[in-house]
Amino acid sequence: MNIIKWHKKQVKKNLNMFGLSNYQGFWISFIKGLIFGAITIWFLGCNEQVAEKTSPAPNDSIIALNDQVDKERIYNTKTELTTEVKPQFDYAIGVKGNCGMCKTTIEKAVNGLDFVENSEWGIKTKILDIAFTDSVNFDLEELNKAINGSGYETMNSTANQSAYDALPMCCKYDRSMVVYGGPQSKQN
Repeated sequence: MNIIKWHKKQVKKNLNMFGLSNYQGFWISFIKGLIFGAITIWFLGCNEQVAEKTSPAPNDSIIALNDQVDKERIYNTKTELTTEVKPQFDYAIGVKGNCGMCKTTIEKAVNGLDFVENSEWGIKTKILDIAFTDSVNFDLEELNKAINGSGYETMNSTANQSAYDALPMCCKYDRSMVVYGGPQSKQN
């Protein structure tokens, strides 16, 4: 007995057991499918992953203590040390994308370039901040090629179509999306 015949026989048996018509059974199956689909999307969907930055812990060895310093001054020095230090980036450009998987792919593509020290893409801002290893010798054309080759695009360049088609469904961004146009070098 193949699976289809078995399923039809099982459905007919269940409908008779509960005294339901085929029409009622159809609607029960339909609603059950919607609920199952919603639960599946809830658990397997592309979740937005936002990294929270924390300030570095104060290093007590940095604070030079001598007998003349009062407790209030030590407290103020420790407070100043714990303020969050934002990383310095040399360049910012808007990159179209949607989720945490986009963030990983974009940053991996850009960080793989020789002249890039670090990069960080904001899920909500859609801005890719880049720190170059040498703020004089970098290639913006190569940077755009890396972004486009990974399936993403900026306002100034278009993504490689085959790379875009290979992106997961949650990463298929609206191609008419408007992002920060750059490219502008940040002045430190």
